[in-house]
Amino acid sequence: MNWQDDPEIQQKLRERRVRNGILRSAIIWTPFFVVALAALLFFGFDQLTGGDRGSWFLVVVLLIFTVLFGSQSIQSLVDLIGQPRTARGEITRRWARNDMILMKTHYVRVGKHILRGDIDILADVTTGDEVEVRFYAHSAVIVHVEKVDAPAQPGA
Repeated sequence: MNWQDDPEIQQKLRERRVRNGILRSAIIWTPFFVVALAALLFFGFDQLTGGDRGSWFLVVVLLIFTVLFGSQSIQSLVDLIGQPRTARGEITRRWARNDMILMKTHYVRVGKHILRGDIDILADVTTGDEVEVRFYAHSAVIVHVEKVDAPAQPGA
């Protein structure tokens, strides 16, 4: 048996890959957020004090970009600080869609959570399966999913 076939090593590698993806997201979006926030504060202050360097249209556009970049950056940073959560429930829906031209993203709905994960992680589960899933709460990325036995029905 090869060391790469060990399930425990595979699990650790998968967890590291997911965490690195969240780190990559934080590295990409945080500088854009900081620049947009600095520009928003500068031009907003300039407009409030009667300056002539920008317009209210520019302030509104910068506000929109700050909110968009900030939401991506902050959710990644919060997930990097925290630990994954665990939830248990039935997969009520599973689907995939093309987020970009070349990249297909897979989603599942477990209870009230809509989570995304790799095809590798979601290969063994289908709609109706009872699962226990570990995921990062703010970015909704699945770390690990495992089928569990459904609870016994009372009166059965």
